[in-house]
Amino acid sequence: MRMSDLPSVSVETTIDADPSAIYAVVDDLDVMAGFGTEFQRGEWVSGRPGELGSVFVGHQKSGDREWRSTSTITEREPDRVFGWAVGDPEEPVAQWTFTLRRVPDGTDVRYDAVLGSGESGLTAAIAARPDSEEAIIDKRLAHLQDNMVKTLEGIRRRVERR
Repeated sequence: MRMSDLPSVSVETTIDADPSAIYAVVDDLDVMAGFGTEFQRGEWVSGRPGELGSVFVGHQKSGDREWRSTSTITEREPDRVFGWAVGDPEEPVAQWTFTLRRVPDGTDVRYDAVLGSGESGLTAAIAARPDSEEAIIDKRLAHLQDNMVKTLEGIRRRVERR
C-alpha cells in the first residue's frame, strides 16, 4: 500500500449505551485524551467546541516523539457522526470519524482513520526511505488500530450501563 492509496483503518464495537452518551464523549477533548496512548490533550482555538468548522490543537506522543497538530471539525451530526481533518481540510494529513448507529443492544460505534496526502512525520519518514513505504505505512496503521481499540474500550468503560 502506498500513501497515494489513502491507507485506512477501522475498528468497530457495540457499546451498551445510548448514542447521545457516546457522542458526548467523542466530542470532548479532555475525556478523549484519557483513552489511547497517542493523543495527550487538546484545546479549542476557534469556533465553538465540537461545532462544524471549529478548530482544535492536539498534542500527541508516540515513544519519544511529541508533536502538535491542528484539526478542523468536518462532520457533525449529533448522536450519529463526528469527524475531523488533521491539517488542511482540503489536503489533510488524516481524517478521523466516529459513526454511531442505534441497535437493539445499544450503539454500534465505528471509528475510522484515513491517512491523507498532507505533509506529516509519516510522509517525511517515507521520503527518507521510499523503498520502505509499505512497511512504514503498515507499522503506522497497526499502531493506529491499537490506539483506536484502546479508545473504544475507554469509551465503553466511561458510558456503558452496568
